[in-house]
Amino acid sequence: MKKRLLKILKRILITVLILFVIVFISNEIVYRTSIPENFEESNWNGKWSSSEYALISGKVLTTIPEKNNTDFKSETLIYYNLWSLYKPGQNKIVELSGNFSESDINGNNLAQKRRPNERVQSNPSFFKAKLSFGNGQLIEYGGIKDNDGIEINGEYDSSFPMDKGTFELNKK
Repeated sequence: MKKRLLKILKRILITVLILFVIVFISNEIVYRTSIPENFEESNWNGKWSSSEYALISGKVLTTIPEKNNTDFKSETLIYYNLWSLYKPGQNKIVELSGNFSESDINGNNLAQKRRPNERVQSNPSFFKAKLSFGNGQLIEYGGIKDNDGIEINGEYDSSFPMDKGTFELNKK
């Protein structure tokens, strides 16, 4: 009886693992085949994940200019993973408005906070952006660009529906 139960449990685990791999591969195929032609030259891609809702996450594809301290507007593709509870496997194209600056999302400048004799190890660039939708939803993004300028990590805050989460963008 015990051997039979272990054999059934082993089959269930193998089946779940195979299903997980199939869903993961299917998600990549759906994402890559659904990218519109005008996004193939995008210079940043990444992922996002809701902290409030466990099964809502996806990918991001956008073009962000290299210049710091200037405002920009960029058409951005937001993809919802197949396992997302909201819009699974769908794309949403939105306009992202943002900038890079030496001040964080609250307007604090790190250079002003350091002591006079303290050496500056890095000059962080803060990423601030907003998305606005016709249904009243507003998403605000705040993050930090790394010293090499190839990665942006941060958080987002959404209203209507209320949501908070994290995002990561990588330069292609």
